[in-house]
Amino acid sequence: MRGNRIFIQDWIAHHTYQKANDIDSYYLKVANQINDSLSTLWFEEPETNDLIHTDALKTLSIYLTCYLEDVIANTGIFAAFRTIHKDLYNQFLPFYTDDNLLDYYPEDINSEDVAVLTWLFFSERNPHLFIDPQGRLIQLITDLAYAILEEHYEVAPENPKLKSEYSLDENANYFDVRNFIEKLVATNYLTAGEYNTNLNHLMQVAELGRYQHDQAQLQQMIYRVRDNHFNNYRLHLFALRSSEFVAEVVGKEHGLYSSVKTLGNRIHSFFEYVKTDEQFVHVKHIGTKTAFKIYKDSIQEFAEPSAVLSFYMEIVPWKDAWNLSGIMTVVNPKEVNFDLPEQYEMTYRIEAMNGKDKSLKKTEKQLKDMGKLFQSEQKTAVAFMEGREVKEFANEFFQRYQQKYPSKEESPLPESNLELTEDAKVTVFFNPKTGLEVFGGIEEFFPLKHNPFIEKGTEADVPYARYFLNLLVEDFFPSELPKYYASLFKTEVDKQFFFPLEESILDFFLRFYKRGSYFLGPFPLIK
Repeated sequence: MRGNRIFIQDWIAHHTYQKANDIDSYYLKVANQINDSLSTLWFEEPETNDLIHTDALKTLSIYLTCYLEDVIANTGIFAAFRTIHKDLYNQFLPFYTDDNLLDYYPEDINSEDVAVLTWLFFSERNPHLFIDPQGRLIQLITDLAYAILEEHYEVAPENPKLKSEYSLDENANYFDVRNFIEKLVATNYLTAGEYNTNLNHLMQVAELGRYQHDQAQLQQMIYRVRDNHFNNYRLHLFALRSSEFVAEVVGKEHGLYSSVKTLGNRIHSFFEYVKTDEQFVHVKHIGTKTAFKIYKDSIQEFAEPSAVLSFYMEIVPWKDAWNLSGIMTVVNPKEVNFDLPEQYEMTYRIEAMNGKDKSLKKTEKQLKDMGKLFQSEQKTAVAFMEGREVKEFANEFFQRYQQKYPSKEESPLPESNLELTEDAKVTVFFNPKTGLEVFGGIEEFFPLKHNPFIEKGTEADVPYARYFLNLLVEDFFPSELPKYYASLFKTEVDKQFFFPLEESILDFFLRFYKRGSYFLGPFPLIK
């Protein structure tokens, strides 16, 4: 069974340090005990049995042993997950109500924690397969693993090295904090797997090999990929940015809590140079005229310009000002385009920082009025037609909207780059965050009276729960579509689903599976 053993290098690979000690050897023994126990599992269903292959169980055994080490060392990794969940849903854990956690002790290890961690482990690694959090797979693994963790809980040694690695000095500077956040999120058992997998994918996409002949340029490109990933990637955990999760690990009482939490709120937009003083480069956002102070020492080899210049800059908040985090390049003012969706978002974010929400309120009102009009005409948020009808439908809809809700400002019709075959069966969905969205291949999901593609009398055979899960786990569909589907067919979905989809559980799933679109909008588009 040598191929099934977990070795010390496997264990150390899940830590920030490389030199093992006696404490690591102890936890390695625990991980191997769990692995031996889990290796006895077998399921008749091939789809389930395929999940518990040797490498998966070895990694899961390390993962659950790291949870034990985390609780004993009080490093705060799982505690942060629980704190965030409590803040969002007023319950300790997903899939459990606090009323049912009669023997739950937050300062100890708990079987419910192990069940949630096991669900997270398999669901992260199989994002297109929904796993029942109360199913046999989760229950059996929880029972087997928790029995071993409980046996060791009272005697397992505390790992002070781990605690020190995951502690942040309250006097840390920007670069120390930036590196600490990336280190923690890229090495702790709860987030490292998905964070590093996605980063490695981006590294491959960036084709860094072509820069091998120029080491300086290669290092610059590697840093840029890592920096973009650090600032833009949202975790499966509540669709959080890295900085938001790490802030909860260091705790609200920490002097740098707010600085850590907001470090990922990067602004990437267009600015006009104003002046330079001893500490700051002063610029003005071209769209909102908002003034920004950029720490001069965050800009390498900055030379004060002799003429007024415009820049594209990527900046992040740090204490009472901003740091350059990414690129800074001179742009021609004529090339500045604030009509791009990402620049809408920057405008909203900058206005919100200044306590203003004029642009946001305007767009939200436009979308709300469009939604009311669409709903009044279709009686639902979905319409059905063939591909040849979509452009005309959209143009006529926006024209009716402009007639019913006239604006003093000129507002051109959204342009569509949709390429649809003429006879395609199309579902048009009004997304309250983005406007009209068009999908093919899901018309059968909606057994509604105005759906011409549904045969009458077949409504009783519709697998509502399966269709909901399809909309939920496929990245292609925006977060608002499964959310709307679950409300439109709530009785039917609840009857067929594993358990009633309460609002908090649905939101937890949406954040987990739709982290890329959960916070998207509001942008009035047709796409």
